[in-house]
Amino acid sequence: MNAGKMIINEIDSRLERLGNHYHDKKNTDGNPFGEVLSAESKLLNTALAGELRSLKEFVQEKIGTGD
Repeated sequence: MNAGKMIINEIDSRLERLGNHYHDKKNTDGNPFGEVLSAESKLLNTALAGELRSLKEFVQEKIGTGD
């Protein structure tokens, strides 16, 4: 397996874990601070997933997958 494919596989794995984490229910007990932290977590998750997808596209274009 070439380096590009290995990197893409790792990015896909991390995207999957982020996706699973995004849907985790956070127990905030109605605490406004907890609600803010939960929203912030989702925002950061979305931004990170976008960056990982962009990195994946870069690897595919510049390094390739060996296919």
